[in-house]
Amino acid sequence: MAIKEDKNKIPVKFRNIKRSFMDTISLNNDHSFMSFPKELNFHGKEKGEQVVLIIRSHWIIYIPYLFLAIIIFILPFVLTSLMPAFFSNVTLLISLVITSLLVSLGIMVSSFVKWFYTVHIITDQRVVDLDFTSIMNHSMAEAQLEKIEDVTHKQLGIIGSIFDVGSVYIQTAGAQNEIEFLNVPRPRDIHDILFDLLELKQKGEI
Repeated sequence: MAIKEDKNKIPVKFRNIKRSFMDTISLNNDHSFMSFPKELNFHGKEKGEQVVLIIRSHWIIYIPYLFLAIIIFILPFVLTSLMPAFFSNVTLLISLVITSLLVSLGIMVSSFVKWFYTVHIITDQRVVDLDFTSIMNHSMAEAQLEKIEDVTHKQLGIIGSIFDVGSVYIQTAGAQNEIEFLNVPRPRDIHDILFDLLELKQKGEI
């Protein structure tokens, strides 16, 4: 069931758009799938350009990193219980606990930063794909809506079926032949939203 729309949230140009589009885009919004975010700017955004959707990877993708961080954190305590004589030195034990804590925090912070800054943006003029792998390594690709030739989506196996996770592939006519939104929530809805935007753009409604 669609959430109740906030008329102040919906940009003027979209308030008279067909019902099915607005129902899809306003359903179950969260930090991984956010429609009409306010005050969002990115490099190259033009005056009057409206951000329709901002998408991040589904949280389920980062569960293995969380488990790894937990295992590393509890590892010193497990080793202490298995080999108490070896870890009878308090200084050694404290050093190991602090090291494991720092490594665990590093994994969690790195995962959060990657999730937060790896974003896929859909506006009323273009799609933007920002991939953030590390502070020293990130890439950005974009394509105008009129350059999009085809959109397909693929669910992520059993996990994808349970949690509605998958990838969206956007074929373009530009130098960047394909833009990928990987491991995102609601891939079918993203697919439908893009097709609706292309239709609205062709009709001159946006």
